[in-house]
Amino acid sequence: MIWLDVAAPPAACAEVRRWLDLQVWPHRLRAGFPDDGIRVSGKTGTLPSVRNEVGVAEYPDGRRYAVGVFTRAEDTRSRVPERDAFIGFAAAEAVGWLRAAA
Repeated sequence: MIWLDVAAPPAACAEVRRWLDLQVWPHRLRAGFPDDGIRVSGKTGTLPSVRNEVGVAEYPDGRRYAVGVFTRAEDTRSRVPERDAFIGFAAAEAVGWLRAAA
């Protein structure tokens, strides 16, 4: 709804999109979409045993996909690169399936 400017006034939606586009962590959701032509905007959420990210992947053909990946583990290490990479992998797999089905 934010990408369609219907969740709030258009200026407010544009500001939220701008915030999401400023995501500085490329090792989660964005890692699954390495193509320079794909724009990924998102927001992470992290607790000791939880790593999440939600966002939107925008393709050069104009199609957009809302994606969210939520993980939970007994391991509470602050750095778990394989779990972070899985978030991008899972998001890309889901979007790939949707693109193939369309």
